[in-house]
Amino acid sequence: MHPTGKKRKRGPEPLVLSHLRGIKRALLEGETRPAFLEYLRRTDDRRGLYTLYDGNGRLHYAGKASDLPRRLDQHLNDRHATRWDEMTLFFLSNSADIAELEGLIVAAAKPPGNKQKPKIGADRRKELRRFLKQDAIDQIDQVVYPRKKEREDVLSGRITPKKLKGIKQAKLASVLGVTPGRVSQLVSAEPNHYTVLRKYIQEAGRRDSVLLLLQKEKMD
Repeated sequence: MHPTGKKRKRGPEPLVLSHLRGIKRALLEGETRPAFLEYLRRTDDRRGLYTLYDGNGRLHYAGKASDLPRRLDQHLNDRHATRWDEMTLFFLSNSADIAELEGLIVAAAKPPGNKQKPKIGADRRKELRRFLKQDAIDQIDQVVYPRKKEREDVLSGRITPKKLKGIKQAKLASVLGVTPGRVSQLVSAEPNHYTVLRKYIQEAGRRDSVLLLLQKEKMD
């Protein structure tokens, strides 16, 4: 009960319910074996992760199991049988994704006994390589083609009525490949917003050419 008399709100169920650290291999062998296994079987917590350590205390293997007592018993006779002397058990809740947590341990610690590739989501190394490659190309372009970025910036701009009003219709006509009279006709169709002219520029595929003209006029 909370000191104020109110019930404390329960948080989300923890991933790790309990653990046993530094358990010696001897507990699974000899006279202590029955008592140790009986202790494990009496607990409600049976699913989880475990780690096996060699005689020097170095992590040899990390694994998962839906029944930890049974799984550890198997490790007395499998390929890891002679390679571990100590273990740690992590009993996990039903909400825990034991495969993903196992993958995190294996990926981070790289135990020599784990041969399979850990399952920890998408590998982003290819994405990183592509990014670094593109970044290197961009840096080279800045040195070798200094005006390339300037051109890209220009072409990413907008064609606004204010900008179009500042350009002589004869120059617009030359860029669009039409007569000045045609430009005048397009402007007159919607004099306030240049809607018709801007639509014509887009449909004619002349947007980039007009943007370059606007930038050139600004620089001049």
